[in-house]
This record gives sequence, C-alpha cells and structure tokens, in this order.
Amino acid sequence: MADHTEKRFPKKVIYETDMCSDVDDVGALAVLHALADNEEAEILAVSFNEVHPSGANAIRAINTWYNRGEIPVGICKGDLADPDPSRYLDKVANFPHDSSAVETPSSLELYQQVLGEQPDNSVTIISVGFLNNLYDLLKTNPNLVSQKVTELVVMALLVDDPFNTRQHNLVDKSAYVIRNWPTRLVISQHGETVQTGSRLADASPENPVREAYYWWSGEKHGERSSWDQLAVLYGVRGVCDYFTEIAEGKGRLSNGYEWELKPCFRSYLEPRLSDSELADIIEGLMIKPPRK
Repeated sequence: MADHTEKRFPKKVIYETDMCSDVDDVGALAVLHALADNEEAEILAVSFNEVHPSGANAIRAINTWYNRGEIPVGICKGDLADPDPSRYLDKVANFPHDSSAVETPSSLELYQQVLGEQPDNSVTIISVGFLNNLYDLLKTNPNLVSQKVTELVVMALLVDDPFNTRQHNLVDKSAYVIRNWPTRLVISQHGETVQTGSRLADASPENPVREAYYWWSGEKHGERSSWDQLAVLYGVRGVCDYFTEIAEGKGRLSNGYEWELKPCFRSYLEPRLSDSELADIIEGLMIKPPRK
C-alpha cells in the first residue's frame, strides 16, 4: 500500500463531473468549495462530461454561490450515446451566475489552456463521472498530462463498474484512459452506504446545492449516497486518517480489460472510518456557508 503523508496545500484541482442524473456530483462540488474556503484546495476549472444544455450554467451557478463565478467551465462537445436526463439542472441553472456571451469552450480546450498555465507536476484531476473528456485529452496531448498532472482520482468500482466507466458506450475509452494514463491513478469506490444531504434543509434557500438535492429527492429534503464527495475528500486531503490505499491485485472493466495494481501508479481506496463518521465530515463541508 502507498502512503500519502505529504501535504501540499492548497491542492490544485480540476473537477471532472457528469453532474446530471445523480446529485452527489453537486454535493462533491460543494465539498470542494468548502475545502477551497479552508485554503486546502484551489479549483482551477470544472469540466462537464455530460451533454445536458443546462449543465454549464448550473455549474456556474454553484461556483457563483461560493463567490468563485470566475472558475472556467468546459463541456463535452462530442457525441454521447443516450444522454442522461436531469431532475435538477434546469432549476439550478436559474440561480445567479455570469451568463457571459462568450461561448463555453470544449473540455479539451479548457484542459489544454489550464494545464498549460500550471507548474509541472502540480495538478490533481478528480473525475466523478465519465472519462470521455480525459480520453480526448490523453489522445490529443499525452505529454501535457505527463508534465502537469500528478494524480488522477477516478470514482468507479474497481471491478465491473456498472456506470461511470461504461455508460454511454464509453467502456473502451475508459479502458484506454486507465491503460495509458501516465501518472498515478487512484480508484475511489466507497460511498453507497454513506448517506448525506438531509442537513441541507436548514441551508439558505438561495443555495443552489440545497435546491439540487430538493429536486433530485422528489421535492423533499432527502439523502443520497456520497461516492463523489469521498473522491473529492481523498483528492484534496489524501489518505489522511480516512482511507487506506491498496496497490495489490487487479482492476477490471465490464469489457474484460484488466490492469495490475502497482504502488504509486495504480491503486484503490478502502475507508478507515465508519460510514457515520465519513457522513459527518462530508455533510459538515456540504452545509458550510460560503466564505465572505
């Protein structure tokens, strides 16, 4: 197992999300902003790997709520088979944000610009959705990835992941990314039994994160699994006392592709804390008001 004891704050983070059908992406972005308010993270960009027309503006609205409306947003501009619907993106996109007339760039354009501006070996990418945008980046400019990215965190099951690596017929592109990613790649798979979101009922009605959970839960203040929040928590804080990083065994995708786990290169996380302890940490960050 690998040991992440180094602390380099703030962590430079690009957040790669399929914020659309599920709502833990929203909770994870809230966690990321709270960590940025703590000066633990610097959010360089948000990349959207779904194709919902309200996705970019919903992300901008959340960023604006946290007083970071200037964070650049990129979107998937390629074809995506069977795009997912959303219960909340249209609602969240109506919250205040900068609706600039400047066209939203493709995620590939965004990655090339943002990574090109960063110091070598300085950027952590946290992917809580599909790997199509990262596939485009890796196919187009693998040297940029090698030079600038220190770690890729992928939210997915280690074996036979049923969604993030295979939805929209993307499993072969997912395999390409996992096979060819030139730096450390960590799989974060825990979270289904870590339920969070109910405490947002007490948050400000002006908070778009509260709105997203309300509409996703069927016009009530419910809870949802926290896969994406745990990926963000690891991506920023490292293993801390939250996780054990395991680099033995194999991972496997639904198309049969397998990869060997290797220390400091390919690994996955197991939680060290109980679900209730993790939920308390995550929800405390999710409901934290924006820093003035």
